Amino acid sequence: MLIRNVTLVTEGITCDVRIHNNTIERGSNLSPGKKETVIDLSGHFLFPGLTNSHDHLEMNLYPRLGTPPYNNYTEWAKDIYKPAESPLKEIEKTDRDYRLLWGGLKNLISGVTTVIHHNPWKKQRSFPVNVPEIKWAHSLAFEKQLPKKTPLVIHAAEGIDDFAKNEIYKLDELGLLNSETVIIHGISADLDLMRSRGASLVWCPASNLYMFNRTIGSVKGLNAGLGTDSTLTGSATLLDEMRVALGTGVATKEEIVGMVCKKSDEANFFISKSNDLFALQPKDIEMVVVRGDVRLSGERLPSLRKKMKVEGVEKHTDIDVEKLLMYFEKKIGVKILERNPVWQILSM
Repeated sequence: MLIRNVTLVTEGITCDVRIHNNTIERGSNLSPGKKETVIDLSGHFLFPGLTNSHDHLEMNLYPRLGTPPYNNYTEWAKDIYKPAESPLKEIEKTDRDYRLLWGGLKNLISGVTTVIHHNPWKKQRSFPVNVPEIKWAHSLAFEKQLPKKTPLVIHAAEGIDDFAKNEIYKLDELGLLNSETVIIHGISADLDLMRSRGASLVWCPASNLYMFNRTIGSVKGLNAGLGTDSTLTGSATLLDEMRVALGTGVATKEEIVGMVCKKSDEANFFISKSNDLFALQPKDIEMVVVRGDVRLSGERLPSLRKKMKVEGVEKHTDIDVEKLLMYFEKKIGVKILERNPVWQILSM
């Protein structure tokens, strides 16, 4: 594919971009090859694909659950885990691969091309976004046996009491707090200790504020990422999460952009009608390219034979969204689904 007259936000230039074999070629007035699809996107802006550093992909059909505020994550888990009651009863009976796909779509429509998924994962055929395999544990409270060495991604210090605060010290005592450790949440963490050990942080401010009415006090000096968690407690999309993050005053626009825009040697990017990431809505995204493949476009392309609407605007994809929506409607019911923020964005 050859995309003409698009502005590269990170470089501040307008040029043509060719996608070929998971790479991109930049230039002026590039000549189209035989059978090459050509699209003119004058007035549009190309961004690196966003990275959602923490999501539970299969948990994005839920509405927010619980009666906050809580002291720590174990209180929330005990409060909401009622598998015999709605909506858990209906949602947990659906096919997990379909729920994973829904989580992938949630990310795709917001310009995310890579998701760090924090749950069991098996490679999905033609999944909408990149999902790297990671070494993870849930948490100190809910993991029967922790790994004996890093690398490790783990929920910790998710809360505002001593129970949560002490988790960082316990990880340190176990030798599991170092430069290969990624702490999810870390609201009450000893940040000086984390910095001295070189540990990284993933910040999920919307989830933190919902559950505890508090989030981390600083991200300075930490290798930080931003994550949506899931719709159980967090934002509908990473674009929403960025706005929540900015509203806390904990990080600047530049710092937040640095958390979500990661360098990639592959052709992972999205194109939008706006150059302001903090004003961007899913409907404004014109194209998403993942590993060199166009997975979402405002224009119908030969590889994109399926239609859907994103905030009422028609988009094209290679995913059978209609089949997915009908399946969830039948298994879960519209009354429950209408409480889900992603369901309010996606339609036919």
